[in-house]
Amino acid sequence: MTRRIVACIGRSFCAERDTLVVVMQAQGLTPNELSHRMHMDASTVSRNVERMCNSGWLKLADIDDARSHEIQITEKGMKLIADVAPAWEAAQRDAEELLGVSIGKAIARGASRLAGD
Repeated sequence: MTRRIVACIGRSFCAERDTLVVVMQAQGLTPNELSHRMHMDASTVSRNVERMCNSGWLKLADIDDARSHEIQITEKGMKLIADVAPAWEAAQRDAEELLGVSIGKAIARGASRLAGD
């Protein structure tokens, strides 16, 4: 399962994919909001967002509060999510086959509870 993801999208991309999906679903959010939703330290979010902006996947937009900005996904970021979706979905199917559907769903429920969703 992990080999399939790494082969298709690279080991480091998993966290970036999650960040892109969170930003896309929120339709933009502040670094503080992203830090909270991702359960990441603010400095980690800052480094990751900077790298993803440099890659053209995210952009920063001004907001009313001059002390912050909004993180938004770019068209390039949306295309990247679409491009890796088949590998991600295949990995999810592999996980269900390996763990069984009921265990996979239990893990997903537990992860959602931990995330506060």
